[in-house]
Amino acid sequence: MDTPLTVAELAHSIALELGGNWRPQPARHGVQELDHAATFTHLDGRQLHLSERFDDPGYLLIRGAFPATDYPFRRGERDSLRVAMSEGPAEIAARIAADLIPVHRDVHERVKGRNRAQAEMRRDVEGAARDLSARLPGARTRVDGTTAFVYMNLEPGEVRIGLDGDTVSLVLNDAPRIIADAVVFAVSRFLPHVHTPEDERGEYVDGCAL
Repeated sequence: MDTPLTVAELAHSIALELGGNWRPQPARHGVQELDHAATFTHLDGRQLHLSERFDDPGYLLIRGAFPATDYPFRRGERDSLRVAMSEGPAEIAARIAADLIPVHRDVHERVKGRNRAQAEMRRDVEGAARDLSARLPGARTRVDGTTAFVYMNLEPGEVRIGLDGDTVSLVLNDAPRIIADAVVFAVSRFLPHVHTPEDERGEYVDGCAL
C-alpha cells in the first residue's frame, strides 16, 4: 500500500499544474518545516495557503492570503476551497484556478489599493499635524494611523485638535476666547480643506495676528 503524499510533497505537483508564475514554498513553525502545510507564492506577490487540518484528515484546505489591512471584506471575498488529497494534482489545480484564484486576485488588488490609499492618508495626516503643531506654541502631537492629535495645555484649560482623514475636530476645555479664536484661525489657515466661517477667524492682540 502506497503511503499518501503529505501536503508539502503534493504542493510541488499542484504548483507545476498551475503554471510557472506560482512557486511552492514550505510552511514553517519556527525553523521546522511542516508536512501538513505549504504556501504558493505568485510572482506578483499573491499567496495561497494549503493545509490539512488535524480534524479533517485527507482533505486539503486552500485559501488566499492577504496583507494586513482594514479593508472591509464582504461575504465571499475570503472563501476557501476544500478538496480531497486523493484527487490528482491536475484536478486540484484546475479547481484552484477556476474557483479560488479569480476572486482572490480581484480582492487582493482591492486590498492593495485600500492599503495604498491608507498609507497616503497617514502621510498627509501626519504632515498636517506636525505642520499645525509647529505653529502652536507648546503643542504636542500624537499620530495613530490615519488619526492624529495636537494638544495644548494652557494652565488652565486645554485645546485638542483631532485629525481623522479629512475630518478635523476641535475640543476646547476652559480655553480663553482669544486662544479659541486663534486655534480656529490656525486650523483654517494651515489646513486649507477645512472651511471656517468668517466670524470665527482669529482676533488681533497688540497688533499681532493670532
